[in-house]
Amino acid sequence: MNSELKKYLLEQCRDWMLDEEKVILRRLGLTESGEITTKKIALAQHEMDLLYRFQDNNVNEIVSLGKTQAEEIIAKRILKDNPNIINNCSKCGKLARTPRARQCRHCGNKWFE
Repeated sequence: MNSELKKYLLEQCRDWMLDEEKVILRRLGLTESGEITTKKIALAQHEMDLLYRFQDNNVNEIVSLGKTQAEEIIAKRILKDNPNIINNCSKCGKLARTPRARQCRHCGNKWFE
C-alpha cells in the first residue's frame, strides 16, 4: 500500500475504524522509540489504563508489531470493509484529500453536484 493511501485512510477515515484500532493508534502515539516519555507518564495510571487499554491482549499484540506495521494492518482493514471509501479524481485519477472532497487538489477538477 502506498504511503499516500495509507495516510488518507488513517487520517481521514477514523469514522470507519474499530474502537480497538483507535486505541492502537493512540498507544503508538504515546510512545517514542518504544519508551513512554517522561512528560506523558505524568498522566494518572488509572486514566492511562482506561484510555490506552494496556491490559487488552489484542491491542498489545498489534502495538508490539510497531507503528508502521500496525498502521498498515488498520488501513488495509478499513479499505477491505469499505471498498468505496476511495475518492479519486475522475479527470486525473489521483486521490482526493478526503472521502467527501469534491475538488481535486492535484489538477483542480471539480465534481460538485
